[in-house]
Amino acid sequence: MFKNDGVGKKRMKIDFHVHTIYSKDSVTKLEDIARKSKKTGIIPAITDHNSIAANEKMRKITNEFIPGEEVHTAHGDVIGLYVEEELPKGIDGYEAIDRIRGQGGVVYLPHMFDMTRAGAPELGEKADIIEVLNGRAFEKYNKLAREFAEKNKKLMGAGSDAHFLFEFGRVYTEVEEFELQNPKELLKALRNAKVHGSGSPFVRPATSFVKALKKIFKPALP
Repeated sequence: MFKNDGVGKKRMKIDFHVHTIYSKDSVTKLEDIARKSKKTGIIPAITDHNSIAANEKMRKITNEFIPGEEVHTAHGDVIGLYVEEELPKGIDGYEAIDRIRGQGGVVYLPHMFDMTRAGAPELGEKADIIEVLNGRAFEKYNKLAREFAEKNKKLMGAGSDAHFLFEFGRVYTEVEEFELQNPKELLKALRNAKVHGSGSPFVRPATSFVKALKKIFKPALP
């Protein structure tokens, strides 16, 4: 999971926005994510929609991940990293942020200016990390997020927003090595972060198809 930067410091690669079969619009199995993570060295943050069900299951496979949840709030989507208590869908955005912090978690704001999805620009000032590169967002929306983060001196992160296995790791954040399960250490590490990758927004229509199929056939979850 680490690489050396040539001057003695180890670096970590993290994809901060990854969905699994526990999201209604994803089919990606936990075992496949763990296998690809080991192969590529990219650590996933598991951020299923309105669910933390995958986190306990993932721990039985590997500890090399960050537990989380992407909750759809009344203000838009918010990701809580390191959360252990599920936040309910539709909760007030500011209350969601308070609850995430109350758990000792980190507030990560995804695709905040993406008007084709549930961005939450109103919550930007309250976030710990701004997602300045989302793998499913058009360049103009990512640019607006970066400009906001730079202007407001916010920590920056990147996530693939993967709903399919091939997406995982195409976008990631590179930081100096830190204790993975320590939220405070993550925030320190992000002070010198670099984001990598490029978006693939045209894959999004396939997600709606998956969601419809899962609603019809109701596959059993592991």
